Amino acid sequence: MRRLALALLAAFAFAAPASAQQVRNLAVVNGWTAYVAQSDGGPLCGMGTNANRLGRFFWIKVERLRGNLHGFVQVGDQSWNVRQGATGRIVISIDSRRAELNYTGTSRPDMIEASYQGAFSNFINFVEAFAAGYRMQVTFPGENVAPWSADLRGTRAVTEAFLACARRI
Repeated sequence: MRRLALALLAAFAFAAPASAQQVRNLAVVNGWTAYVAQSDGGPLCGMGTNANRLGRFFWIKVERLRGNLHGFVQVGDQSWNVRQGATGRIVISIDSRRAELNYTGTSRPDMIEASYQGAFSNFINFVEAFAAGYRMQVTFPGENVAPWSADLRGTRAVTEAFLACARRI
């Protein structure tokens, strides 16, 4: 995502899972939601939040692609205007654990997506850290975007619903 223009701090945006239809909530705790959805490619499971007065959203999802489970992180801000296919890095820190991922701009200009394709065991470690964590910080190295911080209280129950969903797809 070279030289993308980001205007910060806009009003709230609802971040439904990309290309998902028929979304059903499985658990909702402290602003975090676990859901199951039917997409064009089949069922997917996700969890995240859009309960943010700044218009930001953060979603974790898993879906079966060509027979294999793949994990994704979707992050967005209503004020962004990210070109589809733009690339960059995102760093997600949960307490003392850190995940650094490459992202791509999506068909939605307000959202980027990072993939754990080929590293599903790392994705599970990330999800476990998310469930046990107290605070999450999201940074965007090389971009003019202030770090995000989120309270992870309640994510254990939401993560359990997410993982139960993932075992079924």
